[in-house]
Amino acid sequence: MKVSVLMPAYNHESTISQAIESFLSQQCGFETELLIGDDASADKTWFIANEFSQQFPDKIKLITHRSNFGLLKNYKSLTDIAKGEYFAILESDDYWTDNQKLQKQIDFLDSNPDAGISFTRWYRLKNNGLTLRGEDIVRMMKKYPDSLYERFLLRNILKSPTVVFRRSLYEKYCNIDDYVRLDFNTFDYPVWLSLIRHSGVHFLNEATAAYRYLETSISNNRDLTKKIVFEDKISEIRRYIISLYGSGNLSLFRISNRETLVKARHAFRSKKVITSVTILMGGFFGNCRRALSSAVH
Repeated sequence: MKVSVLMPAYNHESTISQAIESFLSQQCGFETELLIGDDASADKTWFIANEFSQQFPDKIKLITHRSNFGLLKNYKSLTDIAKGEYFAILESDDYWTDNQKLQKQIDFLDSNPDAGISFTRWYRLKNNGLTLRGEDIVRMMKKYPDSLYERFLLRNILKSPTVVFRRSLYEKYCNIDDYVRLDFNTFDYPVWLSLIRHSGVHFLNEATAAYRYLETSISNNRDLTKKIVFEDKISEIRRYIISLYGSGNLSLFRISNRETLVKARHAFRSKKVITSVTILMGGFFGNCRRALSSAVH
């Protein structure tokens, strides 16, 4: 098996068919499998996925959770049974737009054993309209080709449906049991950081996937409190990765200030100007105190 496609699913009855069909449309000269983990959906997500798995039993496997596992345990249930040499991610509210996506990325990775992860540009799908995205990645790849780990420590700008990565490196450098134990809020970010730290990177300057922008998702939620909680959890992921693999040429002071700035910006965009200033000032002075304390000791 060349590629295992991981699809965690929860209450996505309106989008999962399009996601699955985009997998089935892939034109590949190698064997692939789609692993769908339904996390006790309360809508028709399971029934739709089951119809596909019955129709394509050699291509699609459905794993059913009778109670809600949560995102990280759901991912673990998929990686535990995956057979592929490579992993790709296609969550059930996204879809692939290029029917040769996997072939293009696998061709490069097979020919370049030093590369461990491949990603591409994408379309943002919002209000049924597609917008080409990925300009930030293009600039980053040109400006910081030798310090991508540090760039991604500051900001995660990859979208999961664009990524393919080597299973062997995932098993060597990524500990999903830790992710579950530490209650991480996302699977992709610690994986990206771990692989980018230890392997070469391939960037395909083409859009291959549509990332559905949902204001109810944990990363795009409009609720300021939930946004702050999300950013705090992302900070926990960074500290975990730094404890294992260091921060490269970045200081913790710079990383902490960046985190403060992101939260203050969320507040400002939510028209909470006083809250934004409070976050900015409190975070900056707190970061200064910690930096001075570390210098003294």
